[in-house]
Amino acid sequence: MSLPIRLRITIWSVALLAVLMAALGTFVVIRLRADLAAGVDSTPATRASQIALGVGASDEGEFQDASDAALRQLPGSESAAQLLDAGGAVLETSGDATAERPLIGADDLAIVRRGDPVHRTVALGTDAESFRLLAVALPGTPQLIVVVATSLDTVNASVGRLRTLLLLAGPGLLLVAGLGGWWLARAALAPVSRITHKAGEIGIEHLDECVDVPTTTDEIQNLAVTMNGMLGRLERGVADQRRFIADASHELRTPLAVMRSELEVNLRESGLPAEARETLASVHQEIESMGAMVDDLLTLARADEGELALTPEPTDLHATAARVRDALATVAAISSVDVRLEGDGAPVFADRRRIEQVLRNLMANAITYAGRGGHVVVSTWTEDGSARCSVRDDGPGIPAAARPYVFDRFFRADASRTSGGAGPGLAICYEIVVAHGGRIQVTSEEGSGSTFTFAIPLGERGSGGVP
Repeated sequence: MSLPIRLRITIWSVALLAVLMAALGTFVVIRLRADLAAGVDSTPATRASQIALGVGASDEGEFQDASDAALRQLPGSESAAQLLDAGGAVLETSGDATAERPLIGADDLAIVRRGDPVHRTVALGTDAESFRLLAVALPGTPQLIVVVATSLDTVNASVGRLRTLLLLAGPGLLLVAGLGGWWLARAALAPVSRITHKAGEIGIEHLDECVDVPTTTDEIQNLAVTMNGMLGRLERGVADQRRFIADASHELRTPLAVMRSELEVNLRESGLPAEARETLASVHQEIESMGAMVDDLLTLARADEGELALTPEPTDLHATAARVRDALATVAAISSVDVRLEGDGAPVFADRRRIEQVLRNLMANAITYAGRGGHVVVSTWTEDGSARCSVRDDGPGIPAAARPYVFDRFFRADASRTSGGAGPGLAICYEIVVAHGGRIQVTSEEGSGSTFTFAIPLGERGSGGVP
């Protein structure tokens, strides 16, 4: 069942045809043998009648002449005749030498003496040659019995030729049928292959596309229509989800801003007890984290709607990375992570606030996964018409199976990397870098850390690709 459908169809069709051909061939061979044997039966009957007419009741010498005349039209080696008495003793013979011995036994003699003819297929002679014989009593002289035998070599040869022809032609016919079945199955499933290929190209960002619907009115057309209906429902569901995220992000920004302001006012109070100040500071930090998450969700929503507006200005990646490192110094100190900045200035025309957002997400991610006592290295440089920046940590790394999905929204490789947020940070980085006409990628090795690298074109407005 793991084989492709077209191969399974071909195999089953060839197997069914082989069974049908075997059954038909067996039937034809059996039918041919029966018909030829029936035709042979008429020969002994005719010859026996001729012999009976030519033999007198009292003149046994006439048997030889009558039998020779009756058998003259047949090859002598393929036919025989004999005259038996009531006890089964051979009185006269003619034709093949096998007639020198009685051709029928005692049971057949008893049947003939009752007046009934006997038809038998017997093997005679040293080579056990097949003969078809007829034994009848002479009319008016029941004590004499005439036996006429005709060889079945012609019948066996005809049946053998037919069997050989079927055995030789069968494999050829099965091969032709197999090739034809494969071609028909391929042609029948070609629309399914096209639908599958097209469906594989439709991503979450292109749910408005649809598969081609064949003009035929069959199951494949129903499949295409059903798949387009499913894509339509997915598009509406994703649009509703994105709209909800955008609306929720907008609604959450205001109360978070109010709480942040009130906490900042309370923290300025000089007479605030130390424990209360510590609690308020902790709450303020959590609100800052929630605010950053809401900003990330709003950024994703705007990117989905094509409204991720950029405000390009001269920006230096090295100086921006230094500011972000200073802003995250407290977080790095709490985790005892050493954050080192390397490289030279990397000027670029980009949205400074968005680039800071990318660097903040990448560096915060690196600090989180570097672990206590870990190291993070941020490098900046220019190369091939683009300003580049890499953020490397010495954490546990990312499993190979998970690397293609690290920029998917809310994706986490495993439970050991679920701390530190709901997971839209890398997706935010991807959207912002792509909006600048750049690219971002990750290299990682399990147990040896990860390196995230992004590149922004040096040209104005950040347009164009990155080599």
